[in-house]
Amino acid sequence: MIAKLLGPVDFYGRPRPVLALHCYIIQAGAFALALYLFLSWDFSGLALMPAEAFVRDARGLLFTYWKTPWLYWTTFQFIYEYIPRPSVGALHAIQMATIVALFCGLFGIFPRAAAWMALLLGSHLIGWFLLGSDTMDASTTVLLFMLFLVALFPRDAYYKIGKRARPLALSNAFHGPVFILLFFMDAYYFYSGLNKIIDSGLGWFLDARLDLFSVAAIEKSLFVSTWSTDLWFSNILSVQVFAGVVAFLVFALELIAPIALFFPRLSPAFLMFFASMHLSIYLSHSYGYWTNTGADFMLLPYTAIVAWIGRAWHRRNQIGIAGQPAE
Repeated sequence: MIAKLLGPVDFYGRPRPVLALHCYIIQAGAFALALYLFLSWDFSGLALMPAEAFVRDARGLLFTYWKTPWLYWTTFQFIYEYIPRPSVGALHAIQMATIVALFCGLFGIFPRAAAWMALLLGSHLIGWFLLGSDTMDASTTVLLFMLFLVALFPRDAYYKIGKRARPLALSNAFHGPVFILLFFMDAYYFYSGLNKIIDSGLGWFLDARLDLFSVAAIEKSLFVSTWSTDLWFSNILSVQVFAGVVAFLVFALELIAPIALFFPRLSPAFLMFFASMHLSIYLSHSYGYWTNTGADFMLLPYTAIVAWIGRAWHRRNQIGIAGQPAE
């Protein structure tokens, strides 16, 4: 019955044939999203901040006995214990080098080397920003993971200049990148729901009061020029009953997101919902999660979509041939 409704159960990422096209989409998407971020931000001003601004204690229960944030080590901020901090010009040069690497990867010029270079330089800049602003940005976490994943692609999964593209090549080897990104995004959403339980309990969706957030966002947009809120959408979300239903759906789907690992045919529904959730957050609260939305669309079942298009085209041709008059 389950197989009839949902297709074969894909137990925890059992390798299955995947088109190279899907890896091409992840490669192009990861480089394009990272390029948008590094062209939009200016990291050079961080050099004007005093060294004391980047000394942050780790927060939260898990870090009680580990006072230094992990990102202090993973983004190589510790090197400034031994060398002077870079100048404005040096940070600008690092950002430009990151942008050049991302352009190269996007156009298929040494994509593996470009991914590693962009990851190392870009994570260093993002580490500066996150430590200096005393915040954690979910979108940059997803972005850096995608670059890391692209850097570890199988050799044949890349599109490259000078190499004949074979988007319709089908191989089990291409399943790994697709599954790992799906696993990461499912874990990302699941732990978001789990954190809600840890912080507020199972009644989070009752206490969230998204309607009050929407009213506050409308008021803020009237006085802060950088805060943009869609009044039509925010007015709908400011209705308490509707806001409660939305909060429940978000909470429930975050907790059951790992189901997409076992039932691939359900993944489009999950991914489209979370993309819609990111759009609604932007419309109502002016927070953009475009990196997460882009990662969601990269995980649509492109192999199945292409196969469905191929079958539809074949049926159309068969009908056309059958309708031709006999000679």
